Amino acid sequence: MEGFWEVPLFGQMVNLNTLIMVWSAMLLILALAWGFTRNLQVVPSKGQVVGEGFFEICRGITMATAGKRGDSFLFFIGSLFLFILTANLMGQLPLRLIPIPHGELKAATADLNTTSALAIMTVIMYFAVGIKKKGLSYFKHYFTPNPAFFPLNLLEDFTRPGSLLIRLYFNILVGEILSGIAMSVMPYVLPSLVIFLELFVAVVQAYIFAILSSVYVSILSEDHH
Repeated sequence: MEGFWEVPLFGQMVNLNTLIMVWSAMLLILALAWGFTRNLQVVPSKGQVVGEGFFEICRGITMATAGKRGDSFLFFIGSLFLFILTANLMGQLPLRLIPIPHGELKAATADLNTTSALAIMTVIMYFAVGIKKKGLSYFKHYFTPNPAFFPLNLLEDFTRPGSLLIRLYFNILVGEILSGIAMSVMPYVLPSLVIFLELFVAVVQAYIFAILSSVYVSILSEDHH
């Protein structure tokens, strides 16, 4: 595909631009997590305070949607939120100015493959939570209130993550496009305004994806579902 740096891997063509950004985001999160937690103290350091602040934000998402039940899938929602937030924010760095053989380095979440993978993980997670909570009886809800509703109930489970991936993908992609246009029309001044707006969008979209994912998982962890 034009504009992408593709290389063969295990018999498939892989978008190396996105691969670099995905791994960079994950390594950055791991490095920050290690730095915030390597020397925990009763009286927290500034770094520990920042780390605890991120933890409270993540736990606040699950508490708002599931209460204490949310602690059982906090690890997933927290990881999802931090990865999307980091990937979104990295897309606002002037990485497009770094010369690479093909294409340009942009937010990993501006690639439909990335947002699709995140949505698929959400599907797997809420299936896992539902089966863990109710066993095979979890699948009974597909036939309620009537077996004729099976197609609609099944479709609902897959349209939820579908809406998540499309919303995230298009919001971040549009931001990337606007930044590129602004850079070519009025360097420095206009791009700064666009980037400022996109920083807000980056945070909001990460939060929306995480909280809606938490809502979907929470529904399946309820006893009366």
